[in-house]
Amino acid sequence: MLYLNLAWRNIWRNKRRTIITMLSIIVAVFLASVMRSMQEGQYSDMIENTVGTFTGYIQVHADGYWDDKTLDNSFIAADSIYSKIKEEESVQNVVPRLESFALAAGQNQSRPAMIMGIDVEAEKYLSNPERRIQSGTYFESNDEQSVILGRELMERLDIQLGDSLVLIGQGFRGQSATGLYRIRGTIAFPNPELNRSLVVLPLNTAQYFLAADDRVTALSIILEDTDQVETTVNRLQTKFSDEFEVMAWQEMMPELVQTIQADRGSGLIMIAILYIVVGFGILGTVLMMITERTYEFGVMISVGTPRLAIAVMLAFEILLMALVGSGIGILISIPIAWYFNVNPIQFSGDIAEVYQSYGMEAVMQFSTDPVVFYTQAVTVFIITLIFSVIPLIKASRLNPVEAMRS
Repeated sequence: MLYLNLAWRNIWRNKRRTIITMLSIIVAVFLASVMRSMQEGQYSDMIENTVGTFTGYIQVHADGYWDDKTLDNSFIAADSIYSKIKEEESVQNVVPRLESFALAAGQNQSRPAMIMGIDVEAEKYLSNPERRIQSGTYFESNDEQSVILGRELMERLDIQLGDSLVLIGQGFRGQSATGLYRIRGTIAFPNPELNRSLVVLPLNTAQYFLAADDRVTALSIILEDTDQVETTVNRLQTKFSDEFEVMAWQEMMPELVQTIQADRGSGLIMIAILYIVVGFGILGTVLMMITERTYEFGVMISVGTPRLAIAVMLAFEILLMALVGSGIGILISIPIAWYFNVNPIQFSGDIAEVYQSYGMEAVMQFSTDPVVFYTQAVTVFIITLIFSVIPLIKASRLNPVEAMRS
């Protein structure tokens, strides 16, 4: 306790020196935290835009469907399958889908389209299409004979709300599939490719159109806690064995995982450079602090103060400055990250087009995950201690006579 009190008093004997040292730590923690918050927020957006709102974090398919996405690899979603999935505590909802492809035609134009049959109520827990309606209204039942089109698809087909849309395709086991449906509305997802090709039908209507009664191509699973993906997948794989394939989003979207890993790696390199710069800055200020006090240390050693006591006192000084600096750095960075989490930065123009080309919303939302902040604080704290070892050794080996002559 005595060394701690002495260290605290010594710190404030030269306020300017102390403030400079603390500022270097504060700036390092602040920049690192904000940078990591921005990056992790973007990754969360990317995952949420593509996984959380479209595929779900886990999907159950008939075995072989993912490699050969045809209706022949669809399956009947019996109640027993739902029951087995919902037995897992981590599962919040199960959303059935029937997906295929067809030709969509208006009066004068036709385009290839992705057909997505959705459960009108269950789908609200995943992609929430009702919230994404751009014009018109959402479906009222799973038997409704109408469709909702991607916003750009309707423009390409040159048709309007209330017009009829013809769908021509191939149904289950090669059966012909044709249908005429009233256009009920348009929808817009963050992914522009979907907006150019998506045709959404109520599930029963899609099953009838594709001659796939009671069949679905996937059951998307929504989790209470997204950290439980791996555990839940392992349990479901054990339950369903070879009959079904249970896939986590990382397996379904390896490109997204690789993109995040590559970007995270480049971000870590930038932060590592920042850490090195800050580390040498701390080394310089600590060396300056010890050099200024060389005479003082010489006197202390001459009157019998143990060298270990001087080293311990200096270590406490550096420790206190690192703790205070890291704490202030976190306190400053949290409000900024929180503000941009609640009020994401909206992009427009060319930058917005770049974001949309990757299927993302043109916004930058910061993360408020506590891990982002305390990880940076702990890292900078450790760096401060590491770069302080050499000055401490130097101070503990001072020659008292030479020190008092300096």
